[in-house]
Formats: sequence, C-alpha cells, structure tokens
Amino acid sequence: MNVYDFDETIFTGDTEDRFFEFMFKKKGFRHYKINWHFYNILWKLHIITKTRSREGQYTFLKDIKDLDATVQEYWDEIEKYMKPWYNDVKRPDDVIVSASPDFLIDEIGRRLGVRVIATKMDIHTGKILGENCADEEKVRRFKEEFPDCKIAEFYSDALRDAPMAEFAEKAYMVVDEGTRPIPWPDK
Repeated sequence: MNVYDFDETIFTGDTEDRFFEFMFKKKGFRHYKINWHFYNILWKLHIITKTRSREGQYTFLKDIKDLDATVQEYWDEIEKYMKPWYNDVKRPDDVIVSASPDFLIDEIGRRLGVRVIATKMDIHTGKILGENCADEEKVRRFKEEFPDCKIAEFYSDALRDAPMAEFAEKAYMVVDEGTRPIPWPDK
C-alpha cells in the first residue's frame, strides 16, 4: 500500500485555499473573505491555534444550500490540478492522508478510486471533530484505520510529515512541479 499527502504532493496548490477562492469568487461568499483574513492573522500572530483558525474560517459552511453539489462543482473545476506523475504510479490500494477537511478530500478520493483519511469537520458548523489530521496524527489515524498494514511508499512535499515517512518502508519528497519525487532526506 502506498500513502500520499495531498496538497502540493499529488495536487498542485492547497485544496482549502482553492476552495475559499472558489467560494469567494464563484459562489458569492465575498463577505466571508474578511473573516478568513481575520482568523489567518490571529493564527500567524500565534494568538489562536491553527485548528481554531480553520474553524473560524469555515463558519460560512452553514450558509451553503447544497454542500455536496458545491463540492462536486468545485472538483469539476480544479481536478485538472492533479499532478501528472501520480497517474503513472497510482494503485487501487492507495491511501490519501491529508490535513484538509474530509468533506473536501472525500470527493477527489472517490473520483480517483482511493481511500482517504482527512481532518473530520462538522459540515454545519466548521468545527473540527477530534484532532487536525497532521504530523503525528496522520500516523495515529492511519494505524487506527489500517491496524495491520504496512506502508510500502509514502509521498509528501513537507518535512513536517516525517512521522509518516518514518513509518513507511520507503519515503519520497515531492520537491518540484515537473519532476518525479526524490528519496526522503535521511531515510
């Protein structure tokens, strides 16, 4: 089984940033952009946690009439940003492990035909349920979902995913858009 981080690993850009832009520009949620900036600044100033920042930024979810249709429309528009190299190595037992919210990542997992582990979020309030699926939490959630599985290969763009890289037999770093992944540093 191969495991992949999603944003900037097999997808160009950040799923959440693209989703916010989609909602602000295409769906008329511009009035929430101030809210997004406000919570982002509080997080960057270390006044609130990343989790609290994200929860504040997602308060607009309650105003979306049909979230499922909105997410499908979103992926119809941005699925083109999947990195081409992933199609060359994709396997049916792949797993995506992402800090992005499950309501966003589940749809692309379905389209790719792979399993997804992501941050659980209440789609009515934007509240994160449990822990943000990042760093050591990725390993914990993976082990919880697949207690007897070994990771053959792990791919990520970020050194903060070192806990997952250490858990895998082989790990690779995605460092550039047009190139194939390279072996994980110090692995």
